[in-house]
Amino acid sequence: MSNTKITFLAKRLKQAREDLGYSQKKMGEILELSDKAVSSYEVGRAAPSIETLQEYSQMTHRPVSYFLDESDQDNIDLQLKINSIERELLEVKKLLEKKGNF
Repeated sequence: MSNTKITFLAKRLKQAREDLGYSQKKMGEILELSDKAVSSYEVGRAAPSIETLQEYSQMTHRPVSYFLDESDQDNIDLQLKINSIERELLEVKKLLEKKGNF
């Protein structure tokens, strides 16, 4: 991600947390992250994983797209679909292993 995109994401993450009235510590506890991780996301030193971004989205009742620059949305949508397919394939693999067909 470019610096501009990280800055956009960082500002949106911070705004969403503040709108809930949560401290970084409380947000971290709820998301099972350290307050240092939350801080890193909010100042743009690090970017959250897609899964963490989904958790932010659910927790703040905002679409994932709220946190992203428009140009990133297609990439995120694709990654979410890939993650979903990977989970489904793992389920199928487990079922096949359980039946002894793998």
